[in-house]
Amino acid sequence: MKIRIITAIIALIIFLPFIILGKEYFLFATVVLSLLANYEVVKIVFGKLNLIILILLDLISMLVFFKDSIIDKYFIIIIFMALIVMLLLSIVVSEHKIKVGDISVIVFMSVYIAIGFYSLYMLRIQGLDVILYLLITIWVTDSGAYFGGMNFGKRKLSPNISPNKSIEGSLIGALSSLVVAVGFFFTTDIFKDIILAIVVTLVVSILGQTGDLIESAFKREYNVKDSSNILPGHGGIFDRFDSVILTTPMLLSILLLIN
Repeated sequence: MKIRIITAIIALIIFLPFIILGKEYFLFATVVLSLLANYEVVKIVFGKLNLIILILLDLISMLVFFKDSIIDKYFIIIIFMALIVMLLLSIVVSEHKIKVGDISVIVFMSVYIAIGFYSLYMLRIQGLDVILYLLITIWVTDSGAYFGGMNFGKRKLSPNISPNKSIEGSLIGALSSLVVAVGFFFTTDIFKDIILAIVVTLVVSILGQTGDLIESAFKREYNVKDSSNILPGHGGIFDRFDSVILTTPMLLSILLLIN
């Protein structure tokens, strides 16, 4: 627990200035996080680091982050397909030690992760209060689900994916997030209507818990406990941002729609 707390404090000290500064500083932070998560995905799928595969995946991630910098949009498709072809060629070059399924998984996961972190950067552009709303909602949900499950958990939420999570804990986590909805409704102008604030926050809370389960399922398929040990006591980047990766694109879409 001591190591977990120390790691959390250090990570917060490092990450918080990037959130506050925003702009290209936060873009840099989200790119780094995305690339680190790619590194974890490659190690999970292959059991070890494959540098060539990782570089190709990172280039795919860069297409997501910097697609607006490429004037000719058709060129994005050409680059993407070229990278996919090179990844597929690795199946032949490795004499089928690299499987088709492996390539499919890592490409999907790298795009999924890149979209999540790029959306986080786009969310910061909407305002500091918006990204704080997201992160606090997820944190309150996780805390509520943990303590709620520990004290009241009886029925398993998804025993084949995460046996320690309970339906009661999940419900308490979602209900706990309503405190964030009310707090941000009265202190910011993110939401114009209290009902809308509550509905969106519940969606964020539920999606956050779903994102956590998705990452747990991914790790379980490869018999891995943590995505890496980059963050002692917490696991890896993917472990810490699994809820954010799924939730952010949806929250960004909702906010752009209602505003």
